[in-house]
Amino acid sequence: MKRKHIIMVAGLLVCSMLAGCGSGGDEPSRGSGQAAEQSGTPGDGSDSGSGGNSGENADGSAGGSVEEIAFPLKETWTVEAFAFSNTGQELDKTLTMQKLEERTNIHWDLTTFSQAELDEKRNLSFNGGDYYDVYIKSGISSVDTYKYAAQGIIIPLNDLINQYMPNLKKKLDEQDIWGNITSADGNIYALPELDGPGLSAPAVYINTVWLDKVGKEMPKTKDEFYDVLCAFRDGDPNGNGEQDEYPIYCPNGAVSMLMPIFGIAMDWNTMSMYDHDTGSITYVPTSQEYKEFLEFMARAYEEKLVNQDCYSATWEDINAIGATQDALGVIPTWGVYQHVGTERDEDYDAILPFDGAHSVPAGKGVQYGGLVITDKCEHPELICAWADYLYTEEGAVLGIMGVEGETYTLDDDGKYHWIEDGEWGADQNAIRNSALLVGWYPAPLGEAVLYSEGLDNPEELFLLQQRKRLLEYAADEYPSLSWSEEELEEKADLVTAINSYVDQYQSLVVTGAYDLESTWEEYLANLSSMDLERLQEIDRAAYDRWLSERQ
Repeated sequence: MKRKHIIMVAGLLVCSMLAGCGSGGDEPSRGSGQAAEQSGTPGDGSDSGSGGNSGENADGSAGGSVEEIAFPLKETWTVEAFAFSNTGQELDKTLTMQKLEERTNIHWDLTTFSQAELDEKRNLSFNGGDYYDVYIKSGISSVDTYKYAAQGIIIPLNDLINQYMPNLKKKLDEQDIWGNITSADGNIYALPELDGPGLSAPAVYINTVWLDKVGKEMPKTKDEFYDVLCAFRDGDPNGNGEQDEYPIYCPNGAVSMLMPIFGIAMDWNTMSMYDHDTGSITYVPTSQEYKEFLEFMARAYEEKLVNQDCYSATWEDINAIGATQDALGVIPTWGVYQHVGTERDEDYDAILPFDGAHSVPAGKGVQYGGLVITDKCEHPELICAWADYLYTEEGAVLGIMGVEGETYTLDDDGKYHWIEDGEWGADQNAIRNSALLVGWYPAPLGEAVLYSEGLDNPEELFLLQQRKRLLEYAADEYPSLSWSEEELEEKADLVTAINSYVDQYQSLVVTGAYDLESTWEEYLANLSSMDLERLQEIDRAAYDRWLSERQ
């Protein structure tokens, strides 16, 4: 009989394949090959990070264990990879990636895609067979990772982590989060981004200067929110005499980010809400709460309280608007400064969930899918040793803050300050987009102590204060559910079809193509015909197991 594995699963998009992981040119490099955290400046040639204490093969290539890898390699080694294109900078042109190449002599030949095309291009590359050696910052989900791993495309990393990633292994042990990155067959297929406990989703921010201009207070109910949006539309809060304000601005995919303020505490991994006291689980897209949310958003769209391109606009679009005009009222986002700059970000305050609901998502600070490796990569051990450095304090600082003297300075009190109007950008947002690995999609990164403890920037302190305030309204803990191998195989196919239909229906209702009342029952019936009940049964069983383990 086939043995069933019950393993923890993490919660939560072409092109031709170039040459496989092979050796490249003869570019100069600097770096290190130590297997534990040590001191030193990123890229300065000091021994730090991971990769091994002793030796390398005669040709400088990787050997079979951590002791046999030493960075920098004697010859440049090239990896073909798929990646998200940072806003304003190709990922391989960032300071972080340049310094990593110097210390390892690993060159990343990256094909990058924008946020709007990422999902489609990533999945096309896998399904078409022309896939890459590595997918870094690709936005891949745990379900998709398992699907392609089951096909033998994405390789397991368990042994590689044990042999070549002592720094990541240490963090997984200390934080007890192995289960958050382990798939249904007992394997780990993706390296995580670790950023510490806190909010696990964007917040919703409102322009408080506009509130004063239109004589309104912070909305505490859905009706008050509607009144504020109408005042933003009609009251000329930016004072230019034109009706050019966006009461709400949502790029594609952001409409659902508004749900927490409406009291919907949805776990994106299962699309469900939980009440651990009663043991109840509610599938959000069929709930009365979700229907009322759609009703509100359809009215908002019809009355031009939300941007009319909310299902096609990009984050680049909102950045362009915020950089050139005072036109944004409500924004669902991780940080407002990313869109309106550091001069005006404190004009925005986080909206608390209406009626005091506890619906703000919070988590352990484990983001899934920072890096996966395929069977086309000839030396996955090199990739793992390369990535392990980013789980050291020094490497995390490089990925999150850059290099002292180039992107930030440190004062005598250990506080850091961004070097604005420098080579890498005019402000912290521009620096992040042009110089760093962190941002937008998870990357293989650890948490940097300096970034949190050395914080002295007023914009970031303000953002931290806002997010801490929201944690008082955190939802019930989202369970780290477990599925059997057979359950997850069945679940993967169901989720792909059902989620696509749910997203399509939302967009058609909100934009007015479908009438909510006359199509709701048909929508529910269609979901039922797609075996939604079976998907709910699978998740119900997983949730019951989780509840029993807590007792």
